[in-house]
Amino acid sequence: MKDHSQPPAAMYVNWVGRTVQQIDEESALRNALVEYLDRLGVALAMQSPRQIWEKLIAFVNEEVEAGRLTLTPPQPTPFGWWLRNLVHCIAVPIILLLLAPILLLYLPIFVFQLRRREKQDPEILPRPDLSHVKQLADLEDHDVTNQFSALGSVKPGHFRRWTVTFLVWILDYGARHIFNRGHLTRVNTIHFARWVFLDDKQRLFFASNYDGSLESYMDDFINKVAWGLNLVFSNGVGYPRTNWLILEGAKDEQKFKRYIRRHELPTEVWYHAHPGLTAFEMERNSRIREGVEKTFMTDNEIREWLKLI
Repeated sequence: MKDHSQPPAAMYVNWVGRTVQQIDEESALRNALVEYLDRLGVALAMQSPRQIWEKLIAFVNEEVEAGRLTLTPPQPTPFGWWLRNLVHCIAVPIILLLLAPILLLYLPIFVFQLRRREKQDPEILPRPDLSHVKQLADLEDHDVTNQFSALGSVKPGHFRRWTVTFLVWILDYGARHIFNRGHLTRVNTIHFARWVFLDDKQRLFFASNYDGSLESYMDDFINKVAWGLNLVFSNGVGYPRTNWLILEGAKDEQKFKRYIRRHELPTEVWYHAHPGLTAFEMERNSRIREGVEKTFMTDNEIREWLKLI
C-alpha cells in the first residue's frame, strides 16, 4: 500500500490546527454549560447577561479545578511546519508573478483552444443505474457526517491535462492559505477534501467528508460555487458542457447530479474522529470556549455569546 500511495495534488482541511482533543473538550464544555443552565432555570431569569456570564465562568473554573472539565491550552505550531507553510505561501505568488508575461502572451491561444474544445467535447450523462444508486445510498446517512468518493478520467490531450494540473495547483494554494478557517469558498459543511491524480494524471480521484445528505452537499456547490466545480471538473470526460470554463456546467442541476452519481464510488473505509458533531457545531463550541477564556466582553458580545449555548 505504501509503494502505491499517491500524495494529494490538493487538500482541504476545515480548520487547520484544530485537534481531536480540542474538539472533544469543547464539546464537553458546551454540554456542561447547557446542563448547568437547565438546572438553574428560573433563578437566572432576573439576572443580567453579564451576571449570567460571570456565573458561568465561575462554574467552568470550578469544574476545571475539580477535574470534571479540561481545557488544554493549544500546542505551539511546530516550527518546521510553520516555516514550510510560510515558504509555500510566498513562493507560489512569486512563481505566478514570474510566469505572468508568458501566461498573458499565451492567454489568447488558451481561450481559442478552450472554446474549440468546449463546443466539441461530448456530454456523457446517462441516468445512473438504480442498483448502483442504492448501493451508494446504503452507505450514507448513518451519522450527521457522510463520505464521498469519486473517480473520473481527464479529457485526452495535453491541453486538458496541463489545464487541470495548473488549476488544482491553484486550488491547493487557496485551501492551504485562504480557505483554512471553516469554509471552502462559501461552503462550510466540508470537514476534509482531497484531489489525487492517478495513472500519470489521466484520472482524478476526489474524496471528502461532509455534513448532511448528498443532495444538500451537491445543492450547496451548485448554488454557491458552481464556477469552482467547473474550473476543475469540466476537464473530466463527459462533464456537462461549460462556457468560458466557469459558466453553465454544474449550473444544470440534473445533468450535474447524474454526472456525480455516475462517477461516485462506494467508500469501503473511512474514519470520523468526532461522530455526531457537524463542522458548524465545532466552530460554535470553539467560540463558546473563547468566551469562557476572555477576561472582558462588552454587553453586546455577552448577549451574542449566550446565544451560542
